[in-house]
Amino acid sequence: MKKWRILFITLLGAFCFCSSAFASSFPQKFDDRPLELIPGKIIGYFLWQDKEGVHLRMTTDGSAHNFNGTISTDGNFEDVFGKYNKDNNDCFQINKKGKEITYKFTTSGDERAIDFHISKGKYVNFRLSMDENNVNPKYIIIGKDGWNPISNEVVLRYKKYSDHEEPNVVILEQDIWWPDRYYNHRHWREPRFR
Repeated sequence: MKKWRILFITLLGAFCFCSSAFASSFPQKFDDRPLELIPGKIIGYFLWQDKEGVHLRMTTDGSAHNFNGTISTDGNFEDVFGKYNKDNNDCFQINKKGKEITYKFTTSGDERAIDFHISKGKYVNFRLSMDENNVNPKYIIIGKDGWNPISNEVVLRYKKYSDHEEPNVVILEQDIWWPDRYYNHRHWREPRFR
């Protein structure tokens, strides 16, 4: 009887360990605004997508911080919008090929933003810095679930374009650049003639 208990407890422990490891390997959610994003109350980067596109926000708890970095893709950035303070020497720009955005913002409590769409891209790469240093990943909050990446470099890649796992790559089950459920208003069906 004692051997069965030990076997049962061992199997139960192995099952619990494997289940948690298996569950953590599923792709993280990138959808919807992080619940933690309250401008002026928290320091960090916030990243998500919704029906309006991909969003990157920066805010602080009232203390002054400098945010700078690059966002790049193998596709093209479209409909890029930035929210910043020109009086602070804040700036962002898109390179001539439309494949890289560089930004430099300073804030002490309010919010800075970059919003965009991507066309014909397989990935988007964020290199995020704060106060001229690589930002600690605990200050990068992604999606409604508010999860943190393992590095200040975050690569989002659509699953069908990923042939192997990399430690800083987030594999997404659905496409973040032109998913039908989000951007079907951007696709026009060809007219049918009879």
